[in-house]
Amino acid sequence: MTRVFLDDAQISGDTARVTGSDAHHLLNVLRMTVGDTFTVVDGRGVERDATITQAGDDALVAGLGEPRRTPVEPNLKLTLYHGLPRASRYETALRMSTEVGVSGFVPVLSAKSVVRLSGSAIGRKQERWQRIVEEAAKQCGRTQVPEVAPPMPWSDALGHFRALGAPGVMPSAGLAGSDAPSLGASAGELADGADALALFIGPESGFDLSEEAQARDAGVTLVTMGPRILRTETAAVVAAAICLDRAKELS
Repeated sequence: MTRVFLDDAQISGDTARVTGSDAHHLLNVLRMTVGDTFTVVDGRGVERDATITQAGDDALVAGLGEPRRTPVEPNLKLTLYHGLPRASRYETALRMSTEVGVSGFVPVLSAKSVVRLSGSAIGRKQERWQRIVEEAAKQCGRTQVPEVAPPMPWSDALGHFRALGAPGVMPSAGLAGSDAPSLGASAGELADGADALALFIGPESGFDLSEEAQARDAGVTLVTMGPRILRTETAAVVAAAICLDRAKELS
């Protein structure tokens, strides 16, 4: 069933008012009308069936059914720090990682990132990325929309990681095929008893050696993902799935 995320201001008791792009999608794209139903998810992740009672040109009112909680959100909050790749690759990683269960995204302007953003472009990109994540959350039935942080330079990303207070792992292309600790084994150990985990994925050419050293000094565990070198968007999704699986979130 179609899902819509609403904030508290749009819900009053057993009634919801839907406006903007969500109303446009329901009324003009899906051609819904009075009597049709969809699912409302509030800011606390509570779901309710909604039945349209009034439909205008750019807004609708719906009656809400009984609240329910569906256990779809991971207990382990996985934050993905991704060295910013080209636009299409990052958008693919955002969509698929949201479907897997990532809880938050931090785009990182690292030394080898091809993309460079400044000024108003930063805000526009963040808004677009947040919309992509919200659409992916709707599609896969999540009850929380992961947050996309503003893109930030490497030093700020490390500060963000320290403030998070969670253990971290970083697959390193330089360790591919080595006898270094594997991502799976390390993620399983670090996630045991933890409620959060940070995952660092490099851009197209990976993080540089100084960034890896700084990450290690900040407490991030460098690991291998095996003998093959994955594209950055593939690595992000595969690594996120491995971390969540080792935390028993995909069982």
